Amino acid sequence: MRVTEHVEHLLRQGRKPKELVELGFSRQVVTRVRRRLRKEKAAPLAKVSQGVARAESHLLTPAQLSEQVAAIQQELRTLEDKLRKTDSLVKELLEIKVLVAAAQQLGTYRHEKCPYQKDGFCTWESWESENEVPQDIGEPVLVENEKNQWYIKPSPFYCAMCTISLEVHLDEMDIDVSGNPLSGAKYQITCKGCGKKGWIAAAIKCTKCGYETYWGWWPKKE
Repeated sequence: MRVTEHVEHLLRQGRKPKELVELGFSRQVVTRVRRRLRKEKAAPLAKVSQGVARAESHLLTPAQLSEQVAAIQQELRTLEDKLRKTDSLVKELLEIKVLVAAAQQLGTYRHEKCPYQKDGFCTWESWESENEVPQDIGEPVLVENEKNQWYIKPSPFYCAMCTISLEVHLDEMDIDVSGNPLSGAKYQITCKGCGKKGWIAAAIKCTKCGYETYWGWWPKKE
């Protein structure tokens, strides 16, 4: 075993440098080995100190920490807003899908029952040219006849919004009203005696028994 190794072994066992010199080892060798062991022992401590210092250098100040917390909270609020908007959009899309399905079903039913459907196109309304046909209500169809009229093959959505039955009913009401001689009289006739408007009545006679009465509007008795 070399002298330096022997000295190192004894120092590691806890022997004092003075004892080693007294045992006959060179003071220089003992001092050199002892200095090297001290450096080796101090190296891990230095690394730990450096790590601690590095960690401390990365610690945030209270102001910086507060800023980061505020930024994270803002990001969370933004995310919550996006989630709410997404949830609202999903609900709207579901409602639209339900409406579309209902319109599809209603339009198909009306198309099958409508008396104005002929050979797949609607005969309720016609146009003299293709350019006059409104867009997005159905496929334009040219019917070659005396007038060469344009019709449409209506979509289910067009049939679902169709108001033909209502228009027919209104036309019938208009015919009935126009045939009534008192139609609009309540709002058009003003009495030449008192100047009042609307208080009128017409004589009504039963065509079976001849009984006569009046039909109209009377003011309330004071």
